Amino acid sequence: MTQRLFIAIYPPAAAVADLAAVASQLPFSRPHAEGLSLRPVPPEQWHVTVAFLGILDDPQTAAAQAAMRTAAAGTVRAPRLRLTGGGRFDNGRAGAAWTGLDGDLEVLHDLATRLRGALAGADVPFDARPYQPHLTLARPGDRLDPGQWREVLDRLDAYAGPAWPAAALSLMRSDHPVSNHYTEIFAAPLPRG
Repeated sequence: MTQRLFIAIYPPAAAVADLAAVASQLPFSRPHAEGLSLRPVPPEQWHVTVAFLGILDDPQTAAAQAAMRTAAAGTVRAPRLRLTGGGRFDNGRAGAAWTGLDGDLEVLHDLATRLRGALAGADVPFDARPYQPHLTLARPGDRLDPGQWREVLDRLDAYAGPAWPAAALSLMRSDHPVSNHYTEIFAAPLPRG
């Protein structure tokens, strides 16, 4: 069996609720936004991707789980993070809205590097683009005018949520394109410290 997989860190409910209060005020989240092609990501799907793996078979999935255990075990402590700021990934007229992270970013980058090294050592394919931690709030669209984008970016620039420790690396199955749903199939807890 093959599955489309990624490895992520999920913020806790309190951090999600805090950000959701701000996101609900952004132009793409308003009731009149139905005609916009920028689609908000539901808060229950908000995550920080650490590695995108793509489509893996069962042996590769098992190897990815072992790599996650190795990376988690080699981490001195879980990174303490905060969702803050934000921006737009620009793709011509289309773009995605995101919020960034602050806190133990060096620890997070070390964890991502360790994970990618373990994945490579296990011959598990992954997207090797430079790691840019973020949480996607809305997927690409082309119908926000410049004033609406300015409002989105101004509100995100001013945002700073509560701090939280990352609890685990979660191996997630993406059920897209059948549905926009993610299912956790494995978790590697991160050390508390």
